[in-house]
Amino acid sequence: MSALHRVLIANRGEIAVRCIRACKQSSIAAIAVFTSADAGSLHVRLADSSVLLEGEGPQAYADIDAILAICKEQRVDAVFPGYGFLSENAAFARRVRDADMIFIGPDGDTIYWMGLKHVARDLATAANVPVIRGSGLLESAGEALTFAQQIGFPAILKASGGGGGMGQLICWSADEIPAALARVESRSKELFGDSGVFMEEYHPASHHIEVQVFGNGSKAIHLGDRECSIQRRHQKIIEECPSPYLADKPELQRRLVSCAVALAESIRYRSAGTVEFLVDDVTGEFFFLEMNARLQVEHGVTEVCRDVDIVALMLRQAEYQLAGKHGIPSEELLEIQAKPSSGAAIEVRVCCENPADSFLPSSGRVQSVTLADKCARVDAWIQPGTFVSPYFDSLLAKVIVHRPTRKEAITAMQEALNVSEVGGLVTNLTFLKSIIGSAEFFSGRTLTTFLDTQFSFSPTGIQVISPGSFTTIQQARPRNRKGYGIPPSGPMDDLSAIIANIIVGNLEDTECLEVTAQGPELRFYSSSVVAITGSTFTVEVDGRSRDMWSRIILKPGEILKIGPSVAPGGRCYIAFKGGLPSVPEWLGSKSTTPSLALGGLQGRQLRHGDFFEVMPLRDADLPDPYQLPRSLIPPDSVEDIYVMHGPHDSDDYITAIGRETIYSSEWTVDYNCNRTGIRLDGPQVQWSRAHGEEGGSHPSNVVDYPYPSPGGVNWTGDSPVIFPRDAPGLGGFVCSSTVVSADMWKLGKLKPGDKTRLTPISYESARELAGRRAEFLALVSGHISNGILEHENPLSLLKVEKEARDTDALLQVISGDLTESTLTLRQGGDRFILVNIDVSSRRVSLDTSVAAESLAKAIANHNVPGIFVHVNISSIMVEYEPEKIAQSEVVLLINTAHKQSSMLEEPLPSRRLVLPIVFDHPSISEAEERYMTLQRAKAVYVPDNVSYVQKNNALKSRREVFDILRKTRFLVVTVGFMTGLPLLWPLDPLARVTSQKYNPTRISTPPGTVGLGGGMFCIYPADQPGGYMMLARSIPVWDTYALRPGYREGTPWLCEPFDIVEFEEVSLEEYSEIWRQYEAGKYQIQVKETSFDVLAEVSREREISQSPEAAEFRAKQKAAEEQMRNQEEQLLEEWQLSQEKGRPSAPQDSDLKIGVKVPSPQVGKVWKIPVKVGDVVEDGDILVVLEAMKMEITVAADESHNQLVVKELLVQEGTLVSPGTTLVLLDKPD
Repeated sequence: MSALHRVLIANRGEIAVRCIRACKQSSIAAIAVFTSADAGSLHVRLADSSVLLEGEGPQAYADIDAILAICKEQRVDAVFPGYGFLSENAAFARRVRDADMIFIGPDGDTIYWMGLKHVARDLATAANVPVIRGSGLLESAGEALTFAQQIGFPAILKASGGGGGMGQLICWSADEIPAALARVESRSKELFGDSGVFMEEYHPASHHIEVQVFGNGSKAIHLGDRECSIQRRHQKIIEECPSPYLADKPELQRRLVSCAVALAESIRYRSAGTVEFLVDDVTGEFFFLEMNARLQVEHGVTEVCRDVDIVALMLRQAEYQLAGKHGIPSEELLEIQAKPSSGAAIEVRVCCENPADSFLPSSGRVQSVTLADKCARVDAWIQPGTFVSPYFDSLLAKVIVHRPTRKEAITAMQEALNVSEVGGLVTNLTFLKSIIGSAEFFSGRTLTTFLDTQFSFSPTGIQVISPGSFTTIQQARPRNRKGYGIPPSGPMDDLSAIIANIIVGNLEDTECLEVTAQGPELRFYSSSVVAITGSTFTVEVDGRSRDMWSRIILKPGEILKIGPSVAPGGRCYIAFKGGLPSVPEWLGSKSTTPSLALGGLQGRQLRHGDFFEVMPLRDADLPDPYQLPRSLIPPDSVEDIYVMHGPHDSDDYITAIGRETIYSSEWTVDYNCNRTGIRLDGPQVQWSRAHGEEGGSHPSNVVDYPYPSPGGVNWTGDSPVIFPRDAPGLGGFVCSSTVVSADMWKLGKLKPGDKTRLTPISYESARELAGRRAEFLALVSGHISNGILEHENPLSLLKVEKEARDTDALLQVISGDLTESTLTLRQGGDRFILVNIDVSSRRVSLDTSVAAESLAKAIANHNVPGIFVHVNISSIMVEYEPEKIAQSEVVLLINTAHKQSSMLEEPLPSRRLVLPIVFDHPSISEAEERYMTLQRAKAVYVPDNVSYVQKNNALKSRREVFDILRKTRFLVVTVGFMTGLPLLWPLDPLARVTSQKYNPTRISTPPGTVGLGGGMFCIYPADQPGGYMMLARSIPVWDTYALRPGYREGTPWLCEPFDIVEFEEVSLEEYSEIWRQYEAGKYQIQVKETSFDVLAEVSREREISQSPEAAEFRAKQKAAEEQMRNQEEQLLEEWQLSQEKGRPSAPQDSDLKIGVKVPSPQVGKVWKIPVKVGDVVEDGDILVVLEAMKMEITVAADESHNQLVVKELLVQEGTLVSPGTTLVLLDKPD
């Protein structure tokens, strides 16, 4: 007999996984097909090979020509269609046969006959199988009405070509027939390409029972019965084997299976199939419904009870057919049938749909999966990172339990469902739990009307009616993974978030919602307890005003509406009793980093339709109302923020005058104020240096180092940015100061236009403040629990008196010699110590990178709790937990480790990565244009970053910049910034071009951009802020779920320190195809294991660096840098003057103008103006788009503006505006 060698699985989802596993067990190579949306599907990963289909949606999987072309190309022996798509397409089955392949299933003629329901009825009748009284194909509504009157109501109209419950409508009276017939005809044509419709009598109190059959073309057998009565919209939800209805009716069961076998043998059925019957609950009469000429979704319950692998049987049948034989010998089939059934099995279908919202399908990425595969059989296709597309059915998994009795099976299923969860999607798990746990299901009398007449479901949860401007899930618990560009995230104002949790009775670090600018509207399906804290917002429950900082009881059906913040741009927090249990954790936290699409719900802000499970509360669980007294409510305004000196406000970076400017000035919060960075506007500081030397041309530039983040006050050029919770982890700009840990909450209070000061305090005061804050929270908890306030002025605990005006940034200098590096220890708040590493050459080099790595390893070897070391090319950052280890102890640890560190003499494990690179990609010029429009119109590096780099390094042409990228080996010195960004160091000293960094930094960079800043190169892993010059585009180097080829399991960053990166030039057209393949998860990154010989590379670097050629290169480079720096200083001064002139217009500027004024709702920059003078506007039309807080804020016409004409535009793109500034003037048409 010829063996099957290669089988193409013409399907997706769990059935594709099931078929692939069966092929592997039979040593058959399985070839999968998939669309881009299914790139993260488990079937793609499990298959021996996979082929990307053109297009999306069901049409791609049903494209017969495309599937057959792939079969030919892949040299397959057989096609396994599973169920759905092409499984019951007779034409496809015939074409597979005509192409000399085996269609794993019945032959095309059988599929054709059974697909036409009226023909199937006739064949059943011929085989003496009872059928429901029914019509032939109906020609008109009149004919349908006549037949309905003969058989009586209710009657059911069915599509002749239908299946799976689709194309059916019940008619309860004569009036319903014309509309119902039209709908079924239309649906039938749409779904099945056949508008034929027939009618049958309808039995409301009935069971849906089916029989599994298998045939070899002459002999057929049965494998028992299944109960599939629990259905929603004719789609099965729960299946059982055997049917509990037939448990005490052996004769009825015998007649059912006999009829099924008779029908199968009468049509010479081959392979697996299912004969479905309708069984009247009262009389026991049964009728043929249809035959599914394919593998059935619920085949698994039969397999576990009969101890048979139906899919393996189908493969064996195909092998016999491939050998030119009829099929599996009849004697063997009869032996399989003779095996007795054992126990009881239950299957539930886990689907991504919302039972609280009419079972609306849910789509998105699976963020976490826990399925009960230890106590149940689970057939699933999802894994963390799988994208569940809206194009396909909602089935995620089938959970199957098998136990000796039905009672035990029910208990087992309850246990399995209790431990199952799918994070990131709304599923029907709670709905399934409710059914399985119900008395009605336990009774075993499950009718086809079970969900309508026997069972009711009350969802528990919250639905998002309106998401607000920017609402995310945050948790005051940092992620358990540091480094690699993964920010800790969490609530910006964690103090308010913690108090909200205390008010509702949660643990302090329970997840909550963070609301920015405009709040959400939430519908509650069950009782809940909430508290809203933070900046002042309007709060309503069903239109009734409610107080913030209070305990609010919500009843089922009530709607909580959070309006706008009283001061534009404010943040508030909504805590729910019990938190949001259905939200998955990522790295130990439920917080969202929306700028990087990490954590929370799909890594994004809330959207309309989002749904959250909440803790079910009985009336007896509801607490008494409570209002926090004003004396315990933190202030809305932030007069000052406590910082510590350092790491860079020492005399070698900033003068005494500069420090005085920083700490005595009042700073204004810029419109660019978000979770990634809070920009401050104010006076210019005095720098100690003329330029940043190796770090870049501006004095704020330094060689990249690990940032004290969150909390660093970072100078991106001449303007400071405070690093909040989602800020980058490394970069090349100085941090003058660092916000102390106990005062980080104030960053969440800052809004565009606010005024604040940076007040320096000592390490001792910072730790004192942390203790006082803990005492304040204890007072809050005490008052909530017993109503007693044991402090005269609780808010005074959030302040300290002592300021530290003189800088204490420098903690220690550990001097080295010709063989040892010199260490400079700088403090970064009360959580960080930066260690700068200098070697004898005083230049950044491979030497400094090796020394940093050696020191970091020496510190790590001590295994001190609460310590984490971040490494860069010439520095390390020791991050410590001050509750576990004091600053002085960390300094001592660094000293000890320094004495123990040594040169890395042995070659290090490394990998060689070859990445595609394309030059002059349009997205880079678009990013440059956006920067010029929104941020800075004139700079030495715009409009073309590449030309600037060419001139800055005395290169002859732009092509020479590209040549460096094409011909150079780059060493990965660290991975960080944001989401695994690798910093690359050219190993060839003659390739070490330099550039300044953007001043101010960009707010957006295309993913995969290859950048240059100072002397370091990088690859941007995603669309994110950046300061490096944009030179070219490669592919992103981050995959959150590590599903793409080239990524190691559980490691979302592609690059590791001491990897070697090389670039291979591709054309724009080639890059477009590479990008498509990468997005689809098919692009194969070239990765090769190798080693990095430290001593050989250091020796080579020194030899080239000391050559005359290198000296000439550096001399030309230095002269060019000086020239470009002078140009930049002039352009910067011009831009700063223009900024002063372009300050926000005062609202009264338009007082003298006549017309209807449309004001700006908040501080921001005008990004787009979609209308022009003379346009007629209607309610909802977008007039202006602002950009503020990294959000696009639309200013739209309202109902009062209907049919008015745009008379005048009072702003232009790039204009900075304040709240109340008139943007557009409208008037009545002439």
